[in-house]
Amino acid sequence: MDEGELMDSPVKRSRAYTLIEVLIAMVLLVALYPALSTLVTGSRKAQVSGYRMEQASAFGRMVVDSLSIIPRNAWTTGSSVQSIAGVSYTASWTKPPGNPPWMFPVSVTWVQGAKVHQIQLQAVLQ
Repeated sequence: MDEGELMDSPVKRSRAYTLIEVLIAMVLLVALYPALSTLVTGSRKAQVSGYRMEQASAFGRMVVDSLSIIPRNAWTTGSSVQSIAGVSYTASWTKPPGNPPWMFPVSVTWVQGAKVHQIQLQAVLQ
């Protein structure tokens, strides 16, 4: 076989990427990286915020459960502080006036970053 026959043969030759293709791929990655980075960072912040809210809600439910097992005449306005995973949660409640059943509002607050967050739970105790 001579050189001309090799060029026309049906054997596939491997194809390498050209410099232009590599540069275009790099430009696309550089253009998309900030958007992806912002998306991942925002997703992580939302996950941490949801976790903190879940912990605060669990602490508030624990306070409500604790209030429900103590005698009625021992119910008073008060507060409790609990540290969970390095974050301090403060639950406070107010005994409403009147006769049972009472609607006890339980408020749980915590600081995340420089912002104070709060959730409200309502407990009906008799």
